[in-house]
Amino acid sequence: MRFTVGGESFDLARDQIIAAMKDAPAEPIQKHVVEVDGQVFPPKQVFATVTGRARQSFTTMEAQRVLTRLGFESRRADRVDDGTAWVAFGEEESGERSAEDRLASLEATVGTIQAAIAGLHARVSEIEAAR
Repeated sequence: MRFTVGGESFDLARDQIIAAMKDAPAEPIQKHVVEVDGQVFPPKQVFATVTGRARQSFTTMEAQRVLTRLGFESRRADRVDDGTAWVAFGEEESGERSAEDRLASLEATVGTIQAAIAGLHARVSEIEAAR
């Protein structure tokens, strides 16, 4: 599948990500996790590993957007006494979403729309160039 992050396009496949992360040691989880073949990683670790991009060149939300579109489960991590428990991304215990999580969700949606527009623009340019 083709993605655009930070103006750069990438062709990534689910199997490619699974293979790249198979023997990778997971870095400490901060706030978000993505599950790859039964193991959890920080989303930025996964995206940086498979693309070779510097982590400061993209956001966690951009990494989550790409990984989620490839079918990986991405969630917010919540610490409990016996380790890390998962809670549904963007939900608080009361079931209400915080302003930060609503904004993160909106940013991810905007990123997806931007990627779709960039893809359409590239296709239109190719068609026009072929004329």
